[in-house]
Amino acid sequence: MSRIKTMIAAVAFIGTGGLQVSADDSIAFDFAGCAGRFSAEMEHAWLMNDPDARHHEEDRATFVTLTEASFAQQQGRAILSHRIEVKLAHSSLLQQATFDTRPRRADAARRMATQHLSACRTMLLGS
Repeated sequence: MSRIKTMIAAVAFIGTGGLQVSADDSIAFDFAGCAGRFSAEMEHAWLMNDPDARHHEEDRATFVTLTEASFAQQQGRAILSHRIEVKLAHSSLLQQATFDTRPRRADAARRMATQHLSACRTMLLGS
């Protein structure tokens, strides 16, 4: 399924729950967290000259769109704060996975980062 079809289907899915998202509805925070994770992956890939940066950038854009479509206006600051906090935490995992001199710790950090990304990808239709 193309990215555009995925985004349309996700927005339609969100829309079926009602036009107004309540403050206790966590889907917007989940999408924002994934946008933060893919931002960290994209920036790390840029720094490491990894060609996968383009894929991370596309995933990030998808989750940014989903976040913007799903949060209530009064949640804006909280959503952005959450996205930044998750990005920093994921960035820390990537740094540890890449530069830690203890192989077990580096492997554990990489596995954890990969698990988080996999969880994010399962939220996309067609993944």
